[in-house]
Amino acid sequence: MVKRFKIWAYREGDLPMVHNGPTTYIYSIEGQFIFEMESGPSPFMAKNPDEAHAFFLPLSISKITDYQYRPHHETFFHRMVRVFADYVYVVSNKYPYWNRTSGADHFFVSCHDWIGFSYGKRRIM
Repeated sequence: MVKRFKIWAYREGDLPMVHNGPTTYIYSIEGQFIFEMESGPSPFMAKNPDEAHAFFLPLSISKITDYQYRPHHETFFHRMVRVFADYVYVVSNKYPYWNRTSGADHFFVSCHDWIGFSYGKRRIM
């Protein structure tokens, strides 16, 4: 499986919330995974999206909370879902991969339950 399984990481998006994540504290798994996938040759990285088995959305929940957090949590969750919805909108309109499976073969890395709570409660597409 290590030799055959391939992941495509979308290239869309800008720093600081996309293609970047923490690498030095408790939520560092997001940043570490993004770094490992995008910093150089990885045995899992697909050269083109047509050979991929899974598709990585390189959004960092930790970075979104750093830049979008406001004390009233309902507003915060709405903002976080909006960032994800906007990203999915961009990639689903540019590529056929999200649409062919309704995102079933797409994933992101999060080391806490904030996005699971907010993402799971609302449909983004």
